[in-house]
Amino acid sequence: MDDESSDEIPAFAYGRFTFDYAVNFAGLSLAVEQSRGMYHYHRAIGKAVREATISSSAGARMIIHPVEPLYVPDPVTDFLEIKFSEIMIEPNGKTVIFLTFPIEIGVFIESKGETDVIDVFTFKQPKYSMYGSSHRGVITKWHKSQVHAYPPQVKNYEEGVLRLTIQNTTDEWVYVSRVIIYEKGMFIHYDDSVVSMAAEMTILNRESADVAGVDRPLRPEMSRSIRLYKPRKMSAFSNVSGSLVDTVFTMDLGLI
Repeated sequence: MDDESSDEIPAFAYGRFTFDYAVNFAGLSLAVEQSRGMYHYHRAIGKAVREATISSSAGARMIIHPVEPLYVPDPVTDFLEIKFSEIMIEPNGKTVIFLTFPIEIGVFIESKGETDVIDVFTFKQPKYSMYGSSHRGVITKWHKSQVHAYPPQVKNYEEGVLRLTIQNTTDEWVYVSRVIIYEKGMFIHYDDSVVSMAAEMTILNRESADVAGVDRPLRPEMSRSIRLYKPRKMSAFSNVSGSLVDTVFTMDLGLI
């Protein structure tokens, strides 16, 4: 990956661990202790604390993965909005840019072939916005990013890297300064130093575009995270009729 800075940044470890694994990292304390035949999970970051008691066999494992950034403090939206500096896309042009997105971290327990989530936390302060209006729009988890020509170097526990392909299908110059991604299209990958996601934005006219998540790692040999997404008959957080088709969200309320 072509980093914009050569400074070394401490990396958070994602993966599968035994219950004796403990984390003390950047203000995070996470551990599982055994007492009286039960396992006791404890996590603290800032003032946010999570505790759980687990009854499981000795072969159980703890999995720590980056997950869709929509669950902290509560799952109040299915949509991630990334705001960035306005860029001009030439008529019938195509470009690839790199943005950052906020990271949330899920902790899962795996035993006898089954996996379930027990905790989700974040190092980032959550922010929300509204795309459109309360009469016609969606609540979004909001994040501001710089625009990068190459994958930026980031703290892999605070931000991930989004590879966004933008295709202008019109015969006009179009301005773009935001993208909204539906959770069903969020496929998150990770390795030892970076967390990534990919999306494609197809501009339909000056005011609208289709955005689809893509299951594509930033670089080879990355692992795909466990997903928290669960299908709904319809999104409870969208009143834009016809805006959702599979993993595609149609941004028809403006691109800037």
